[in-house]
Amino acid sequence: MAMVYYVCMFKNILIIALFIAVAGSTVFYFIGSTEQGKSEKEPNQLTNLKSPIDDPVKLKISKMSLDEKIGQMMIIGFENEYVDSHVEKMIKQYHVGGINLLGRNVENRNQVRKLISDLQSISQIPLLIATDQEGGVMVRFKFLSELTPQNKIISIAQAESVAFKRAQELKELGVNMNFSPILDYVSDKNSYLYHRTFETTPENSGKLGGAMVNGYIKGGVMPVVKHFPGYSDILSDPHNNKALLRINKETFDINLVPFKKILLDSRVPAIMTAHIAIPFISQKPSTLSSEMLGGILRKQLQFEGVIITDDLEMASVGGSIEQVAVDSINAGADMLISTFTPEKQVKILNQLKKAVLNKEITEKRIDESLFRILRLKSFLSG
Repeated sequence: MAMVYYVCMFKNILIIALFIAVAGSTVFYFIGSTEQGKSEKEPNQLTNLKSPIDDPVKLKISKMSLDEKIGQMMIIGFENEYVDSHVEKMIKQYHVGGINLLGRNVENRNQVRKLISDLQSISQIPLLIATDQEGGVMVRFKFLSELTPQNKIISIAQAESVAFKRAQELKELGVNMNFSPILDYVSDKNSYLYHRTFETTPENSGKLGGAMVNGYIKGGVMPVVKHFPGYSDILSDPHNNKALLRINKETFDINLVPFKKILLDSRVPAIMTAHIAIPFISQKPSTLSSEMLGGILRKQLQFEGVIITDDLEMASVGGSIEQVAVDSINAGADMLISTFTPEKQVKILNQLKKAVLNKEITEKRIDESLFRILRLKSFLSG
């Protein structure tokens, strides 16, 4: 009996040691030193399928149904300040992976806390609770204290401090993902995004953005860098109009500088796409372009985190929302946003399932995205 006791104790110690090792490695991935170049860092754990640390995620994926897998690839919005029948159905029946909270969902601090708690309580897999809390003109929670506009951030220390304080306030509400910072390089003061960006050089934008990424992560909230590869100096709002950017390679390379800089210096967990068409690369909006997402973002810039689309209900993405959803996944996106229309959200999920069954999308492709999503969630829940 004594021998059995000590064997059991030894097994428990090994299990605890393994848990600590897994948790520690995950945290290190996100908050490791930002003073080193990417080539000097530990191997990226988000997509390293051969690493033993990822076995629990792969095991979970192997036990999930196709409906559960596809649902995790969606971030949706809903209309009310409480859990209504639509969002409940989308979580319970369609297994959506995240919720995008807008001003229409917000009344006050206690209401938001209860709403998020209620949402999480009905989901089998923890939800990404996302929002646009950029500061300045774009805030969803006006009652919070850290509302510094991004264009008023001028130093590395200030950038990290603002993001850290903002993350702490969001985390206290239950929000775990923020669509911030904006890295689009915009030089024209009349442009759509000018007053929401860093008003500085492309390289310095990358440095300030990297500091914000670090601050958000240290504060316990996942940042989503946006909008790759940049809306640049377009004048009209892409929510309501098509977005076409006729630039040459030289200008495009300048627009990429902030993204290159932030990916070199920081642990970026997620990037949001822009629905911007740049004809010399692709006639399609970047969200639907394999040249842009698979080629430039994944291969050239070596981004291994989660790619999230801008809202697929925006006019600038074009086409039927069902086909747009399929095309964006095949282009390289991992998660799709549909915020406003319940019928469109259901159409997207049904079409994605149909596309897998018809082999327009492979289940292996779905599993690749799911792996990245669940790795991200494992950090938040750990």
